[in-house]
Amino acid sequence: MKHARNTDPNRRRLLPLLSPLLLVALLHAQPVPPSPITVTPGDQEAWVAWGPSPGASGYNVYVSNTGTYTKIASGLTTFAYLQTGLTNGVDYSYYVTAYNSSGESIPSTNIDITPGVPNTYLPVFPVSGVTNGASFVQGAVPGSIVTVFGTHLSTNLTGIVSAAQLPLPTTISKVSVLVGGVLAPLFAVAKDNVTGQEQINLQIPWQFAGHASVPVVVNNGTTISASVNVPLQTAQPGIFLLDAAKDGFLHGDYSVVNSSRPAQPGEQIVAYLTGMGPVSSTPASGSAGPGLTTLQPVVTVSGGGSAEVKYSGLSSQYVGLYQVNFIVPPATPSGAHTVTITVNGVSSNTASLPVQ
Repeated sequence: MKHARNTDPNRRRLLPLLSPLLLVALLHAQPVPPSPITVTPGDQEAWVAWGPSPGASGYNVYVSNTGTYTKIASGLTTFAYLQTGLTNGVDYSYYVTAYNSSGESIPSTNIDITPGVPNTYLPVFPVSGVTNGASFVQGAVPGSIVTVFGTHLSTNLTGIVSAAQLPLPTTISKVSVLVGGVLAPLFAVAKDNVTGQEQINLQIPWQFAGHASVPVVVNNGTTISASVNVPLQTAQPGIFLLDAAKDGFLHGDYSVVNSSRPAQPGEQIVAYLTGMGPVSSTPASGSAGPGLTTLQPVVTVSGGGSAEVKYSGLSSQYVGLYQVNFIVPPATPSGAHTVTITVNGVSSNTASLPVQ
């Protein structure tokens, strides 16, 4: 059998150009500069953010207010950096480079800003506004869901804008949050058009396990907040309540345990929580980690005592969401009961458990 020959002269001429030396150069080239670059000014501070550069191992940030640039951050593996201690009213210029084992890229586009006290849209949130995403009790646990309440957390936003993919994004509607210098994965940004209440739902990155506290800064796309130092806890379980009656449990078919369809003594039911702390293997922040177990919690049912726990760990396909499967104690009498779940000596909010 004869095979057709390629007689295109242009294709034949391309082959010699890919010499071994050129191929090595292409495979071991310095990365291109990161793009796009944005710099958001604030009160004596500036938030520098950039897009990823393919093949980069890390990033360096440079600043100048004299014409000579100085490296102010190196070896960054996130995509944002907050510089504080600036002088309001003074012009500053920034650029970012990428690097890998072959060297450092050329500078990115220069961005000029002038820090100052914003007249409008200054994001403000108190430390008490950083809460467990289920119980809304003040506190934060690495790896778990947190809700931040404040004012001007976003600009020109109405309703709720939620993440649409996994891993979770670090920017939604121009809003981003730095937690300990790391861009936090975001679930949603919301503003109630009636009450004006604003909130950001995010995950505290797993890498801060063992830290006593972390600084948190919000960028609403127009300006940036002051840094708020947020204490961290090893565990702070919060049960997600499913309705106004504070029912917090599901049957095996995932229907809600409520007064119309109560649980049976000896039945296995499910609770969803956040804030339960370390798991058997830490997943990447912003990603789901199914099947990773926690410390064994204590589930207490009023009138029934301690419940047998069948599973306690991260729920599949969700970020920062934990699942506890337990048996309703067989001796639990009929009626309305409450449940608390305790991890590492810290108890959750209470949830209602109707039992037949």
